[in-house]
Amino acid sequence: MPTPEATRLYRGSSVLTMSSPPISDGGLAVRGSEVLAVGRWKDLLSEHPAAIQEDLGEVILMPGLINAHCHLDYTMMRGALFGGGAFAEWIQRLNSMRRSLDQKDYLDAIAAGLKELRQWGCSTVFNIESFPELVPFLPESPIRVWWFLEVMDVRSRLHSAEALAGAIYFFEKAGEGVGGFGISPHAPYTVSRDLYELSSTYARKYHLPLCTHLAESDEEMHMFAKGEGLLYEFLHSIGRPMDDCHGKTPVQVVLGGGLVPEGSILVHMNHLAAGDREFMERSSGRYHVVHCPRTHAFFERPPFDLNFFLENNIPLLLGTDSLASNHDLNMFAEMRALADAFPLLDPDKILPMVTTAPAAAVGRSGRLGELSPGALADFIAIPDPAPHAGIKGVAERVLANRTPPKVWISGQS
Repeated sequence: MPTPEATRLYRGSSVLTMSSPPISDGGLAVRGSEVLAVGRWKDLLSEHPAAIQEDLGEVILMPGLINAHCHLDYTMMRGALFGGGAFAEWIQRLNSMRRSLDQKDYLDAIAAGLKELRQWGCSTVFNIESFPELVPFLPESPIRVWWFLEVMDVRSRLHSAEALAGAIYFFEKAGEGVGGFGISPHAPYTVSRDLYELSSTYARKYHLPLCTHLAESDEEMHMFAKGEGLLYEFLHSIGRPMDDCHGKTPVQVVLGGGLVPEGSILVHMNHLAAGDREFMERSSGRYHVVHCPRTHAFFERPPFDLNFFLENNIPLLLGTDSLASNHDLNMFAEMRALADAFPLLDPDKILPMVTTAPAAAVGRSGRLGELSPGALADFIAIPDPAPHAGIKGVAERVLANRTPPKVWISGQS
């Protein structure tokens, strides 16, 4: 007979469950990889008298953070590229740097990025993986990863079906791992209609999440809606067919054209025309939108229309994007950047963007992004600078945190 796993109790001055009201002087009971119970510390002690106890002191216990959009392949590019300027020029500089790197560079970048994410309390990341040939050599991850295989066919002379076959091979050979898999047709300016449709068919058939970059820059808008601009000229120069650039916006091309399934994760959504807004209003709750505040600032974009998404109940997630357009992979800093850009936004509305909302986007509500019975025991302990304040202002204290928290994944620290 196997030995029963011991129950462990963890106490903090405050507990943010993200699925029920915060708890002052609370804790959680963990057995194996799952949360067994959450509640007041004295109640947990009474209910589990034989449990191993760990009083963590004056800390805030909460679910591990979820980074909903990251490109770990480019972790080595920290500070190497500058923002502002034209998006098409940034893409060309990025591509130039990519050509100078080899397999070891990318593997080292992924390992470093995963370590940095965990250091700053991230327990799960949705990573866009651009190089399927790296899969057999990927480092063991210290956190959960949803590997979204990026597919595009703008430069390739391969038929779209062959490009998708590479994605299928990736998923079949990669195995389950810790986390999951998804597919990411990059963006409408790099992905043909055929490849979008094939990606969507595959995502539906195998119940995989799908994400795509959409409406990221004004150059993308000008390319599709007006058939002009630097991005149009650059892509035309490398041989992309431009016959889809005839008066429709990127949102109309992808969402209006039914190229991705409902439930897809839409990254950026920075530039929306009036018709796009009307479509999104009618589609309330059918798509998830990822905002990357510091990358948004890096490119000097116009203000993100946060209120539009909030008012129309469109789920918002937060991500760091890559270190080709950000300083670090610190989700606390990302939350603060959003709070700084929108000072009237209640911090209690920000925390779901890095916990429950991204968990729902990959079909893991009740398992990730919250502390509740049956959830995976992915949690963090943040030093509490004002423990005697109890749960009052606890969300503000989370956002203000500048200390690497202690991290548990599946109950293991």
